[in-house]
Amino acid sequence: MIAARRCEGVGRVEEIAHWAAELEPGDLPEDVTELCRAQRRSVLAAVAASVRDSATRRVLDAVDAWGGEGPAPLLLGHRTASVEDALFAACACSISLDFDDYCCFGHTGHSAVLVPLLLSAETQSSVLEQIVAQVIANEVGARLGGACLLGPLNGQLWSFLHAASAALAAGRLLGLEGERLGHALAIALTDSPRPTVPGFMAPDSKLLTAADPSVAGLRAARLAAAGVTGPLDVLDHPQGFLDAFSFAPLPGMLDGLGEAWATRTLTIKPYPGCAYLDTTVDALLEIGPFTGIDEIERVTVVAGLLTCGMDAMSSRYASIDPTPVTVNFSVPWNVAIVALAGRLTAEEVSSDWLTSHRDELAELASRVRLRHDWSCTSATARAFGPVVPARAVVADVGIRRLITALGRLRSQHRPIVFTRADVLTLLRQRGDGLGRAMAGARFLSSEAIGGFQMTFPARVEVQLRDGSVRRAAASQPRGGAGNPICGPADVAREKFAGCAPLLWGAQGTRAIDRAISDDDPRLLTLLSHARI
Repeated sequence: MIAARRCEGVGRVEEIAHWAAELEPGDLPEDVTELCRAQRRSVLAAVAASVRDSATRRVLDAVDAWGGEGPAPLLLGHRTASVEDALFAACACSISLDFDDYCCFGHTGHSAVLVPLLLSAETQSSVLEQIVAQVIANEVGARLGGACLLGPLNGQLWSFLHAASAALAAGRLLGLEGERLGHALAIALTDSPRPTVPGFMAPDSKLLTAADPSVAGLRAARLAAAGVTGPLDVLDHPQGFLDAFSFAPLPGMLDGLGEAWATRTLTIKPYPGCAYLDTTVDALLEIGPFTGIDEIERVTVVAGLLTCGMDAMSSRYASIDPTPVTVNFSVPWNVAIVALAGRLTAEEVSSDWLTSHRDELAELASRVRLRHDWSCTSATARAFGPVVPARAVVADVGIRRLITALGRLRSQHRPIVFTRADVLTLLRQRGDGLGRAMAGARFLSSEAIGGFQMTFPARVEVQLRDGSVRRAAASQPRGGAGNPICGPADVAREKFAGCAPLLWGAQGTRAIDRAISDDDPRLLTLLSHARI
C-alpha cells in the first residue's frame, strides 16, 4: 500500500502529489471503494433534487447562454458542453439545497465525485481510475479542512478544498506525474477562494461556492500539464496557504495519507439542509406526525454548540419570506416544515412550496425555541476527540498560540457565544471519557477513524395544546459514519431512489443505480438522458 512519508527537504505539496500520483486501485480498501459508490449516489441525488429549484435554473440558464459545445453532459440539460462548463453547472446543482455529504472536515463530494466523472468524458478514464481520483480528492480535501480547523471558516465555507481536490483529481486523470501534479496543487492553493457569510447564507451566490473553486482546480491541472509552475512550498511557507486560512494551522492533519482513510468518516445527509439539523429532524419525525400544526403549543430543541451557532448565524437571514437557501440553516424554520409536512424533502425545500405555506411556517417557527446544552457539545467533542487529540493540537501550535486562536475564533464567530470558562467546563467533563479520547498523539489515526461516529446530539420536546408532551432524541444522524442502524450506504440508496427519478425517470434511475454498483463505464452516457 502506498503511504505518504515525511522526507527531509521535501515539502508537503510534493509529498501529497507523489502519493496521489502513485496510488493504485489495488491500494484502496474495499470499504473505502464502496463508500465512494455511496458518495456517487448521494451527489447525483443532490443534483437531481435541484431540478425544481428556481435559483438552480437561473444558474443553468447562464451556463447555457455562455457555454459552447463539448464532450461532457449538462446534467440538467439536453446538450453537451465543455468539461469546465458542465462541472460548474453540476456543482451548482449539487450544493443548491445543501443536500450533499461530508467527511470529518469538509463537504468534499461536490468536487470529489463530479470532477472525475465529468472529466472522463474527455480522458476516457476507467471507472476504477475515476474512483482513485475520487479517493484522492476526499482524502486531501478532508485533511486541508482539518488543517484549517482553527480559522475563520468551516463547513461548506472551506471551499478552497474543492480547488485543491479538483486539481489533484483532474491532474491524476490527465496523466500528470508527481512533479507536475505538485504544481497543479500549488497553483490551486495559491489563488484559493475565501467566500463570505452573506454570500452563502441567503442569495443565489451560495450555489457558486463549490462551482468556481472546482473549475479553478481543473484549470490548475491543465496549466500544470502545459508546464506552468506554482509555489511548491505553499503549504510550508510561513506566509503560505495555511497562514492565510487559519489562526493556528494544524499541518499534522496533512500526514497519514494512505495509512488512515478519511473517506471512512463519510456521512450522507438524509435531508436537504445543514448537517447540524439532521438529528433534530430525526427526533422530530420520531415524535410526529401531528394532526395539525394548531395542536402544537411550543417546540423546544436542545442541542450542542455547533447547531446553536449555525442557527444564530442564520437568524438574520431567515425571514418571513423564506427561500431554499435561507431555511437551510434555521432550526425554527426546519422544525416548522417537518411539523407541517411530516417530512423534509426537496419538494418542501422549494420556492413554490415555501411561498405557498409561508404564513403557516412563520407562525409555527415563532413557537420554536433552541437551547444549548453542554452535554450535547461534550458528546460531539468525545466523538471528534480521537481524530483531533488535544496533545496533537498542542504539539502543532503550542498552548499560547492555541489560546490566541480560540480568542480570535470567538471574535470571528460572534453568533457562537462561548467563553474560556465554557471551554474549561467542557474539558472538566472527563468522567465519560473525554479526556482519554483527546489524549492521542496523531491526527486522524487509523484507530481513531475506525471507531469514529458522526455525532451531533439533539433533544426535541413538543408541548401540545391539550397539555400533553412528546419527546425524542437523536445523537448520530441517519447516514452518519459509524451509525450502526442506518449508515451512509443505506441513506445513499434511499436518497438516490427518492430523488433520481425527478431527473432520470424510474427506468433511468434503476439503470444508473446498477451502473454505479457495477462500475459500469456507461454511467456518464446514462446520466446524459435527463427527462426534463
